Amino acid sequence: MRKTRWAVRLGLIAALAMSAVAPSVVGADDYPEGCVSCHIQRQGQTDLRLNMLLAQIGHPEFRARKVPRDCTRCHRPEEGSDDPKFSQLIHAIHYDVPATNTFITVYGGDCQECHKMDAEEGEAEVKTGAANW
Repeated sequence: MRKTRWAVRLGLIAALAMSAVAPSVVGADDYPEGCVSCHIQRQGQTDLRLNMLLAQIGHPEFRARKVPRDCTRCHRPEEGSDDPKFSQLIHAIHYDVPATNTFITVYGGDCQECHKMDAEEGEAEVKTGAANW
């Protein structure tokens, strides 16, 4: 687990560094709903909808209305628990094994695919969208 945490940290540092060096051009947001904008079914490709991926790992049926906001109803560790926060879990999944990770190899590991950034206010928020299943 320690190696994964460092990989996540390094991935985030690299992503932030790239953002600082090459700020995004203001334009259309290709992924306005975050998770559900990327996790879709494309004809002739692997079905990346979240319910399909979660079923592969034995996750109970997922009935969220908004993703990822509703995920935290269950993925909120109890006080004093070693369980990761949902944000840590998602970052670990998206930045683990960079050489073969689709989020990095196809989407460049760009924070702005999942987060809305407000440089003037120095704030970021997680994009959310209606469940797509």
